[in-house]
Amino acid sequence: MAFTTTDLKEDPKEQANDYILVNGSWKAISEQEDCFGTGTDCRVQLGTNGPVYDLYDEMGDEEPKQSGTDEPIIINP
Repeated sequence: MAFTTTDLKEDPKEQANDYILVNGSWKAISEQEDCFGTGTDCRVQLGTNGPVYDLYDEMGDEEPKQSGTDEPIIINP
């Protein structure tokens, strides 16, 4: 009698991403849950003194995500 084992690995969950446009190229970053509300464009800042970018839900979006604050979300690059 022969036994075989099957390597049953769980499918990795698809990670949600947001996007920034850096020098004309889209860059995926982790989903920013703190970006919600309306009234102003959501922005992220790469590090405390880094550049600030508009945040998009999908690559190719023409309109940034909306936020209820003018302050950018600081993320570690």
